[in-house]
Amino acid sequence: MKNPDVEEILKGSFDLHVHAGPDPGRERRMDALDTARAAYESEMKGFVLKSHDYPTASLAYALNRMYPGLEVAGSVVLNYGVGGLNPEAVRVAAALKAKVVWMPTFSAQFFLEKQGLGSGISLWEEPGTLRPEVNDILDIVAANDMVLASGHVSPEEAIALFSLANEMRVSRMIATHPAGIATAEQLSEMVSLGVFVEYTFLACMPSRQDMSLAEFVDAVAAVGVEHCVVTTDFGQPENPPPAEGMRMAVAGLLTAGMSPDDVSRLVKDNPLQLVSG
Repeated sequence: MKNPDVEEILKGSFDLHVHAGPDPGRERRMDALDTARAAYESEMKGFVLKSHDYPTASLAYALNRMYPGLEVAGSVVLNYGVGGLNPEAVRVAAALKAKVVWMPTFSAQFFLEKQGLGSGISLWEEPGTLRPEVNDILDIVAANDMVLASGHVSPEEAIALFSLANEMRVSRMIATHPAGIATAEQLSEMVSLGVFVEYTFLACMPSRQDMSLAEFVDAVAAVGVEHCVVTTDFGQPENPPPAEGMRMAVAGLLTAGMSPDDVSRLVKDNPLQLVSG
């Protein structure tokens, strides 16, 4: 039997971080068509379709035609697959109505060095100075009112990025799942710049075991529900479909003692504030 409280919050929710096939080099549980169908049948408002390797705006356009009323938002991740910090890739994504621009993730120098995999893309021209391409990218993000996400860059890079973005009147910003990476002080500084902090329910799954539900709730409370979003980051073959992941997230947060209003704000109000318009 479905829990009516969970279903009420799930209805109209928006997941800012979803993976689906096809995805080069990574197995995904479902392709984009089945992922969208599951979200549609769950009466979610929509989701952001993310690939680490290619822009998804064209695929999102087709899915929106197939499922009227569902809002699938396209995105671009500035990894090597699109030329790294490539303003032209962002310009094309914006023209195709993509909503989200992620800084490098699996190509980020900070991420690769932490994995012991060598160097990658840094936002620094030299320590403390952002590369000129970042300015060009932020110009496009601001002009098209897109969402800027930090990706897997270092907290120091992210703060510099968000500071410049704030000066350039970028009004929609997300710190990409920084739990366990950024300090409380760094998170506070990001929030002061108008950034929403992302917490992914993937962190609570057995495949990751990064956080317990209680730790998850405490982490959100420490930053402030008004400054956070909860996403799934699902799409992995070992995890349920992303729409079911959002249902699990809602149920888990309620079970852990979070109020329905707070859960709704994390999966509905705050995400829609970021992508609306």
